[in-house]
Amino acid sequence: MDTANNGNNLARPRAGRRIDASTIAAIARLCAKQLTESESCHRLGIKPQQWFAWKSRHKRSERFAELLEAYRADRIEHLIERIEKSADGVDVKFPDFRAALALLKFQDQKRFGDSPAVAINPMPVIQISIIHEQLKKVIGFDCDADVKALPSAPVGGTLPAPEQKGGEHHEN
Repeated sequence: MDTANNGNNLARPRAGRRIDASTIAAIARLCAKQLTESESCHRLGIKPQQWFAWKSRHKRSERFAELLEAYRADRIEHLIERIEKSADGVDVKFPDFRAALALLKFQDQKRFGDSPAVAINPMPVIQISIIHEQLKKVIGFDCDADVKALPSAPVGGTLPAPEQKGGEHHEN
């Protein structure tokens, strides 16, 4: 009877997808589109551990970084060409001024970029809600007969401190 155990080779599951030039290029293209290397591997049916192990050998990381930089440069160039065509009205129904504005922002960020809005913070309004009896205790009045109208303070100023009974003056 012929089985897998009878042969010279050990029976084992098929290895994951082989990493070849087309796989490397596909990972670089996906990474240029802002996917991570792990996400790119999953999209291509490769185990990320297999990719990173392959890449770590024989200075492949450096060569992949160079390839990735070239793909990113090509992608940026292609996108800028699309913006230019849209701004000029090439291959589109109507020209789009926003495309020209985007190009201006790329060229001179200081003059044509989005500047942050200036935040003007008005003086904060603080509302104090204290019950009448608590207010009297804080100010130092013992009974309703001692309550007098407090003078109004100028904007941003402070009210004068109440006079202490018995001449005692405590500072913290």
